[in-house]
Amino acid sequence: MIFDVTRHKFSEAILTLLFFAAAATMGAMWLFPVSDTILGGAEAPLAGYIAEFQQTYPALSALLLGLLYIYMVVVLSRSTVRVAMYPVTTLSAFAVTSVLLFGALSSGSYLPLAVCALFVVEAFSRLMHCFRPSLQAHYLFSAMVALGALPLFDKSFVALVVILPIFVLIIRATLRETVLTILGLLIPTFIYCYVVWLLGGDFGDSFMAVWCDNLVSSHLSLAEYLTIPRLVYLGVVMFMQLLTSVLYFATPLSLGTGAREVWRVLQFAMVVLLVSLLAVPAASPALVVAMTLLSATMIPLLLQYASAINSVLAYLILILVTFAPLLA
Repeated sequence: MIFDVTRHKFSEAILTLLFFAAAATMGAMWLFPVSDTILGGAEAPLAGYIAEFQQTYPALSALLLGLLYIYMVVVLSRSTVRVAMYPVTTLSAFAVTSVLLFGALSSGSYLPLAVCALFVVEAFSRLMHCFRPSLQAHYLFSAMVALGALPLFDKSFVALVVILPIFVLIIRATLRETVLTILGLLIPTFIYCYVVWLLGGDFGDSFMAVWCDNLVSSHLSLAEYLTIPRLVYLGVVMFMQLLTSVLYFATPLSLGTGAREVWRVLQFAMVVLLVSLLAVPAASPALVVAMTLLSATMIPLLLQYASAINSVLAYLILILVTFAPLLA
């Protein structure tokens, strides 16, 4: 196995992914710390169903985590290659995403976090395709649908769902794209409210249940999630992300216009997520998972520009710290 991920071939990338997907599945069965899920006033409408499914079918949930793990890493990493995010084509995003996602999902509430991660991956992997010279409308629409579905599973994403589309429209603002964005964002909430109404509930109250009540405790406890080992993991990831951002802004890069716009969206989303984590009372561990996923798409740039020995050392450090949350 080559530890310089910038030189990984497809076979090595897949082996790394399969190893961590299997580790996540086994960890969900036997190793992840047991969590007492905190159900508070900010619980998203569908979050309880996911947590109940995990408690009722633990073995099936663990297997589902492994399948979602593979799908998310492949979809997100493939998008970084297709939009040419880095000056030199590399498959390092496969390995980096595989490694970092394990540390973020190593929790007793792994299935609710994995479902949120799935919608984050769908939203951003599709957004990456929206900055080509000729926009394919279905990418923008499906990205907004995935983004709009996030508050149904975790209300701490409300700020991201409201602010990020505005930023995207500022970059590419046409009437058609504005209509697609608004419709995509509202469709998941409309479907949920319509189903509740069919079952005898109130349509307006259902809408408020999705987009309001963000000033009370979240359904997942940050205090329980952010243990000392996980803070070490998160600190290493955020430090590498900071170095990557400094490198991106300080170093002239041979990137296309579309790739630069992708970087702008990803870094803007990171800022929104970080502010939400620090400032929103309803903040939950799902924000940490989302930040980790976005960092995994950008950190390969740092590994590309580092020397071979520094790149290997950084990758080994990421592997070590991603297992740190298991020590809690």
